[in-house]
Amino acid sequence: MTEYIELDRAIAERLEPWVARLSADRKAYQNHVLRVLCFADLLFARTGADGPPPSAREEFRTAATFHDLGIWAAGTFDYLEPSCALANDWLITHHREDLSELVCAMIRGHHRVRPAGRPADPVELFRRADLIDVACGARRFGLSCGAYAGVVRRYPDSGFHLRLVALTLRRAVIHPLSPLPMIRW
Repeated sequence: MTEYIELDRAIAERLEPWVARLSADRKAYQNHVLRVLCFADLLFARTGADGPPPSAREEFRTAATFHDLGIWAAGTFDYLEPSCALANDWLITHHREDLSELVCAMIRGHHRVRPAGRPADPVELFRRADLIDVACGARRFGLSCGAYAGVVRRYPDSGFHLRLVALTLRRAVIHPLSPLPMIRW
């Protein structure tokens, strides 16, 4: 329970400068970030790899916080590069430039169609965790329905998926030849 309280606080603090831009989507986005981190922890535990869980690691917290934030901060659905820029700015401000390359690889690779490496690789682990959430648990990479449901109970959707549908439809109307510019092979 203590780890959730600390994680909740850390993510809320990172998102604080963006509360006005996120507006009514603040809780939905914050819970998405927290669900992605929880799913990453569960997936990491399944790999049997050593080390701290992703939610305790700076590169995962930073990538998760900023991975979709470009949608709101830059006002675009082509948001990977704006999200990388936000993450880089945060890392520079907090003297963690050493993580910039990895964090941007995680952000740029989180919508890859094909795997980005082995299951414990940070980019692939992050990609899978985000996909679990975006797909509403339809793809769980071996996580049980109960594990998925437990994370969603802790951090409810709060309208996140409806917002994604609305953004996707709006993008498809305006750019019918490029409805999902964030998808990578």
